Amino acid sequence: MVDLAKGYFRRTVFKTYRFFKHPRKLKQSGIMRWFARHFLAKHVWKPTQHTLAGGMAVGSFITLQLLPIQMPSAAILAAIFRVNIPIAIVMCWVSNPVTLAALVPLEYQVGKWALAWLTEVPSTPFPTELPHDIAGMWLALREHAPVMLFGGVVIGAISAPIAYIATYLSWSFLGNWNEKRHQRPNEGA
Repeated sequence: MVDLAKGYFRRTVFKTYRFFKHPRKLKQSGIMRWFARHFLAKHVWKPTQHTLAGGMAVGSFITLQLLPIQMPSAAILAAIFRVNIPIAIVMCWVSNPVTLAALVPLEYQVGKWALAWLTEVPSTPFPTELPHDIAGMWLALREHAPVMLFGGVVIGAISAPIAYIATYLSWSFLGNWNEKRHQRPNEGA
């Protein structure tokens, strides 16, 4: 039964891929051409030094945005920047319910600090527990959510270039290390 389901899934994926990649379909619509150029390009699915580092940067930026649509946002941004889509999506899994407890106060404090330079920030303290009524929850969200979202953008803008540089240099280091490790003793002389 599992083999039958795997075969059906595989055939469906290949048929869909051929449908989207067919030149006649691509000429019909500008949206289809954009989709094929960005999502069906082979270099956004195979990791190279640049695409892997770019996928890590996009994923680390999106993972710090506490939004419910992180994975679709990461896939779209990765396709727009033409970097590795699977890595960008996997990086979204960093912000899970366990790490959320540390991310929320950090993003709020950074957002409050950054917004203090631009405008007034909320004077009420960040709630330590959820309000019991809907009106209280709405007021707390309306006052504190923009500060927290701005903090996520600031932290994401800082972490994205760091992730890109660290991944790019790691690829170079590991590639050189792997070449030296597999080098024969008489080749080095």
